Amino acid sequence: MPFDEEDSDQDLAPSNKGLRKISSKKSIFDDIPKKPSQDEFEAKVKKVHDRSSNYKVQAADYSSQFKKIISDRTLVQNKNVFSTEIETELLSNMIKLAVEVNTDPNEQEGMGSLMWIILLLKTCLSQRDRINKLEYIVTQLEKKIEPATLEALITKEIRKALDKPKNSE
Repeated sequence: MPFDEEDSDQDLAPSNKGLRKISSKKSIFDDIPKKPSQDEFEAKVKKVHDRSSNYKVQAADYSSQFKKIISDRTLVQNKNVFSTEIETELLSNMIKLAVEVNTDPNEQEGMGSLMWIILLLKTCLSQRDRINKLEYIVTQLEKKIEPATLEALITKEIRKALDKPKNSE
């Protein structure tokens, strides 16, 4: 009968048909990295920003030292051991910084090398301007030293000196 007690007890008992046994294996979601919290994210951003600004400060310092060395007019034979050692050390530091920036995953590829290439190109342009100025001065001096011009200049100066009245007259 439909309202028999025995039948209703069996219907209420939990059936084990659809349940699986819980295994001790890891979940597939255990290997997925958890999203960082806002504080962790901001700390990472600050760390990357600080490293980037440190690169800029070092690059600016090395650039100014490099420009100072380039503008030094000491002849090679007059340089001492200390100045050549300073130059070598600066170049070594510049290379280390370029390698560090190049290997930084947060920087664009090749940026370390690129910053020194730009510095060298600017230095080449500056040297070109200096060479052009010196070449112009040399050309002007050559024109003044030409025998005909030089002779005319000397004659003019002698006449000027002879035409001056003497103080005793």
